[in-house]
Amino acid sequence: MIRNEYFVTNYYDKNVIARIIDKYGYTEQEAVSKYMKSRTHSMLEDEDYGMTDFPERAVFDIWEAEQVTGDPRNSIYIRGE
Repeated sequence: MIRNEYFVTNYYDKNVIARIIDKYGYTEQEAVSKYMKSRTHSMLEDEDYGMTDFPERAVFDIWEAEQVTGDPRNSIYIRGE
């Protein structure tokens, strides 16, 4: 696995976590924990997945799809619909 540079994932981390807090009302600690432990975040860290081609709102949608269905690949951004 080739990891994306920290400054790239940090940008997404901050913005996606902020969206999680805004939408779900989690504390910052809860939002960080839920996001950082997700498969979505693991995929973002892995350069081979190409997740950095998506805007942060898409990464948030992918994370939401994972939370609802258990699989981030159920997001429309990954399915391509």
